[in-house]
Amino acid sequence: MAPINNSDKDWERFGKTDPYFAVLTAPEFHGRLPERERAKFFESGETHIDTILSIIRERLDPSFAPARALDFGCGVGRLLLPLARRCRAVTGVDVSSSMLVEARRNCDGARATNVQLVLGDDDLSAVEGVFDFVHTYIVLQHIPVQRGEKLVRKLAAKLSPGGVGMFHVPYTAGRNHLTSKVLYWVRMNVPGGKWALNVLRGRAIRAPVMQMNEYSVTRLLDILWSAGCHEAYVRFSDHDGARGVLIFARKASVPVFT
Repeated sequence: MAPINNSDKDWERFGKTDPYFAVLTAPEFHGRLPERERAKFFESGETHIDTILSIIRERLDPSFAPARALDFGCGVGRLLLPLARRCRAVTGVDVSSSMLVEARRNCDGARATNVQLVLGDDDLSAVEGVFDFVHTYIVLQHIPVQRGEKLVRKLAAKLSPGGVGMFHVPYTAGRNHLTSKVLYWVRMNVPGGKWALNVLRGRAIRAPVMQMNEYSVTRLLDILWSAGCHEAYVRFSDHDGARGVLIFARKASVPVFT
């Protein structure tokens, strides 16, 4: 049975209507951004990539300097541009063609000629080669868990020996009250539920849903182990009560344990 809410279609709608806010849900990032907010948006990407690479060097590989990087769920390129300044080649993957159009505009504007943009699917069928660094942040939460786990397995398979992946997922979505849990269930599972709740909240009837799915950290660690990532470091995250983990996983050149 086809899902009532298709996360890919919803993400494409976000890409057409409010791409920057969909990537980073802060009020100042709605619509077409004035220069000040635009600078703030992309500066946040610089800070994020600096932080992630610093953690990898501190915890897994002091000499980590990736030549090829992949950003899954790249959106409009918030993290592609800092990666392009640090890597020889960068691939951005997204399921929204509208997001990719905006990402290309941003890369061209920044003269980031070493960025390839790829329309994504569950098999990563258009992604070629292997990468020293695979990264996905505030993305998998918007994808149903069964599909997301498959994607983590595919992404880990794209890591070269000694390469590092960073996979961010929430393990609790922050829906602490019964009412919020029930309303979310209605939006996801009841035909017409999304439209009815949109109307009640004063939104456009066909406004897209930004899913927030909860993942099992244990299952993801086992997926990464099976993919040959035999070193890992975990750091917690908290986005307005949606608590999660950033899993840093390094693919072994040779098995560490058997």
